Amino acid sequence: MMRPLLTRVLLAAIALLATALPASAAPGAARAPQKITVYAVPATVQFMNHADDRLRGMSTNPFSLKEQAVILNANGQQKGNGPFPGDDMLYAFTVYGDAKRSAKIGTAMFTCYFQIAKRATCEAYFDLTSGLVLASGQVPFGAKRFTLGVTGGTRAYFGALGQAVSAPSTGNAQRFDLTVTASQR
Repeated sequence: MMRPLLTRVLLAAIALLATALPASAAPGAARAPQKITVYAVPATVQFMNHADDRLRGMSTNPFSLKEQAVILNANGQQKGNGPFPGDDMLYAFTVYGDAKRSAKIGTAMFTCYFQIAKRATCEAYFDLTSGLVLASGQVPFGAKRFTLGVTGGTRAYFGALGQAVSAPSTGNAQRFDLTVTASQR
């Protein structure tokens, strides 16, 4: 009689203990979104004009000169101002944790490849002290505000998803509000 009572008490204690302890997330489960605001100040910009490639391609392509007139004038020179399809830009930034730029927390690199209508597909790499955040998306040339999708990361941002919203800040800085959800390892 004593043994069944002891078993029931032990099972009740285990059940009580199991309900009192917080349930841990399963491996690979998503964490709550993390919001990070950083301020990026341009360090270098490199523009790569691929006009020579465009002209070479136009001499051996199936389109008539009339279709090529979108980019070339009557003299065979580029019309208007670029960037044109095929051009690309590389931006390097110093990243700070506040608008006063008192503490450098990393760097950022953007590579932007232009298509038609002066729109670029940009890939961004935010190399922060707690890990790398990767983002990409479409950006109109000269846009002051744009949003990129966060597509991954390393260390604290391993498997991150979310978005990076850009807006102008004081001086020549650009504010990025990163909202990331990283999966647990």
